[in-house]
Amino acid sequence: MLIIVYIHENSFCPVNKKKSSKITRSSIISVSIIAGVIILIGGIALNSFHPVNSESFVFAPTTNLFLKAVKSSQGNYHYQTTKGGKSLSSTEGTSPSLTVSKGNIIQIHLINEEKNQPNNPSKHNLNIDEFNVHIKDLDYFQTDEVAFLADKTGTFDYYCSIHPDMKGTITVS
Repeated sequence: MLIIVYIHENSFCPVNKKKSSKITRSSIISVSIIAGVIILIGGIALNSFHPVNSESFVFAPTTNLFLKAVKSSQGNYHYQTTKGGKSLSSTEGTSPSLTVSKGNIIQIHLINEEKNQPNNPSKHNLNIDEFNVHIKDLDYFQTDEVAFLADKTGTFDYYCSIHPDMKGTITVS
């Protein structure tokens, strides 16, 4: 007597069954991107509490100053203060006098808005020697920022080392 048993190929063979994985390649990439963004934001936030003239982190109120380097209609250079993308009133051809409070972290944001002329690239920087503030040379429409602790009272000069007539004062009170 001959018995023929027909076994379907997947019916009794657990070795051939695929296990479904809940972790996919796209979820690993998504988690990695989110972790990277969080680390980047945390680093930027932590860096804003480390002024250039201090050895340690300073957790104090931050005052943001927005300056743009421009050439006036009279031909001389100056800085303009801005808020919300709009220039605030300043006398034509002069840089604004800035006033800040002692003990605050001052974050200066500088943008070069002077267009390059043929064979004459326009570069600008910003320096405040008493607070070790030195913003690098910026080409047209480049921006940079620096944070410093206003730990001394008085009136101090800020200037562009490339254009000597580009200067102003910052008063710490």
